[in-house]
Amino acid sequence: MNLRAMLSLPSWLENGIGKGVYLTAYLTAIVTGNIAHTMSTIGDLSGRAASQICIGASGGICGLYGLMLASLMKMGNDSAVSVVLRQMVWLLAFGFLVPNVSNACHVGGFLGGWLIGYLFGPGYERSYTLNRIGGGRDHADFEFRQMMGPGVYPSVDKAIFPLQYLWYSLGLILLAKPEYRAIPLSLMKGIIEPGMISGVRTLLR
Repeated sequence: MNLRAMLSLPSWLENGIGKGVYLTAYLTAIVTGNIAHTMSTIGDLSGRAASQICIGASGGICGLYGLMLASLMKMGNDSAVSVVLRQMVWLLAFGFLVPNVSNACHVGGFLGGWLIGYLFGPGYERSYTLNRIGGGRDHADFEFRQMMGPGVYPSVDKAIFPLQYLWYSLGLILLAKPEYRAIPLSLMKGIIEPGMISGVRTLLR
């Protein structure tokens, strides 16, 4: 299911928006998705919450859909925005019908990715040169050009905040709070060796 959702993402989301924003949205969504899942189980007195483990890449993938939504909103592509929203509604409905699926993780991941795209993703502006027939060279691929519309191109300078500000801030936090330094190491370990942190990988051996 996750692999199918990953493969259905358009190539322009990574190549057009930028690999830095793409990876940041994915990692952020994993964190916000797990935070949302944890918060949704607070107050569960049945003991079920303590025994459940939230694993999988669905929170990060939903974050990429959030990134796509933020990008399309900035482009002003309302028809594509409605398609992404319908896909998320379908995913939430699927989560309600299928057991052991965390909709809170999906929503948290989606919002985390959207926030990264909105704050740190490129802005879009119109190029009068590209609008003219035989004008400047268009470096956008066909799929990306379809999403943006004619004469529109992405501009990193139009982002609300430069992406490096986020990473600089995280670096300062890690320097000031040594107890947080295990978080990025755990993220990398979870990506390189899925299931190792939760212990699921050991159980499957």
